Parts: sequence; C-alpha cells; structure tokens
Amino acid sequence: MMTQRQTLRLALPMSAELNAIVAQFRACGFQLPELDMPGLHHVGDPLGCGFEFEVFPLAPADVGTYVEHAISHLGVMSTDLLNETGVEVWRPYTFPFGRYPLILAAPKGESFGSLSSRPQARIATPYPQLAREVFAHRGMSVEVVNVSDTYTACLLGLADAFIDRLVDPAPMHEHDFRALEVLGYSQLKLVVNRALGSRRRIAIQSLVACLQAQKVGPQPLVDIPFDDEDEHAPGPFLEWDEDGGGEVAG
Repeated sequence: MMTQRQTLRLALPMSAELNAIVAQFRACGFQLPELDMPGLHHVGDPLGCGFEFEVFPLAPADVGTYVEHAISHLGVMSTDLLNETGVEVWRPYTFPFGRYPLILAAPKGESFGSLSSRPQARIATPYPQLAREVFAHRGMSVEVVNVSDTYTACLLGLADAFIDRLVDPAPMHEHDFRALEVLGYSQLKLVVNRALGSRRRIAIQSLVACLQAQKVGPQPLVDIPFDDEDEHAPGPFLEWDEDGGGEVAG
C-alpha cells in the first residue's frame, strides 16, 4: 500500500532579502534553485521529518494573504507589511537580517511645524494605515498618497513628506531628504497558517529549530540621515510591536 506524500507549501518574498533568505533555507538542507521565475519548486523532505516542500516566489505584500487562506502553509514576510495588511498568522521565528527603520522623512528644511502649517499636508507612503494612525494621533489633517516610490512622489511635488522603510540611506543623501522621526522597525518573520494540524506543526517546529541553529550574524545598522542629532531616538507617537501590530501610544 502506497503512503500518500505529505507536503508543505512555502512562499518566499521577491524582495531585497530573498538571497539571504534562500541561503538560510539552503543551510537547513533545502536544495533551492534560483527563484527568479514563477511556479512551484519541489524540495524533497529536507528536514527528514516526513514532509516534502513546494517553494514558490511571491510579491512581498501577498505572502500573508496566501498563508492566512492556507494556499501556502508558511512563508516569510516583514512586520511592516504584516501590520499594514492585518493578516492573522502565527509568527514563530524572526530572521537575523531584514531589520530596517520605518521613518517619516521630508526634503531638508521641512519640519513638523512646516507640515502642520499646511491646510492639508500630503504624505506619500506604501503604508496608508500606519500613516493615518500616526497623524491622527497628532491631530494633524493629512492627505495620504498610497504609492510605492515615495522619493519620486516628493521630488515631483505629489507629496510633501513620506513614510517608508529605510533600506539604503544613499537616495536620501543624494536628493537632500532628512528623517523627521523613526516610527519603529520592521523585521522579517517566518509566518505560518494558524489552522495547521499537529503533524504539520511538528514539522514546522523542526524547521524553526534548524533556522535558529544557523549562525547568521546581525546585519549592520542603517545610518539614518537627520538634521539634528537629538532626533535619532524613536518618537513616542507610535509604539511598534514587532511581534504583533503597530499601536498608537496613549
């Protein structure tokens, strides 16, 4: 009698961190190809726990939706996108890389005072929910402009300031932008569907143990361009729960 093959489906984000993510999974025995093409890639029982894996690349913002709806059993997603989309998933592991500050920034010379003096400042961001929470707490009326390229939005006059994840400070220096405040930090999480059965959960616990056993050093801190050295500390206006959701401080 043939035993039915047990499979776990894993979604990996097509993001700047993909190569580092793939390297850590390869260190756990996953024989992964280059994930530059769509489609499922079969990996045969890399953990020796009776489960084979189907791995596929996905747009970073979509990973949580696929996992929440059990199209994929598990995936990798950053907390900024998890908090923005509000998906309900289990987050058993934090990767040692992919940690970046979430900042409110504007062209040099702008300040909170100059933004608040406008009848309705325009804020470019890929995180409209976060932006609304931040400015609602301040009592400021803003127009949130939902775009992915926040630098261009400010450079061409679509927005007065932006909220975004700071991965590389070079464009800020090049275009003379400055951070007004650090709102929190995003991190990469292994995310898992909450309704998985016990056998699949045991297999995922084996995966988490293997990921934790890998000796991966922390990434260098990102240099945040401020006008004033006193502004380096995160402000009190948003407490970012890196294992849960963003929460406006009371």
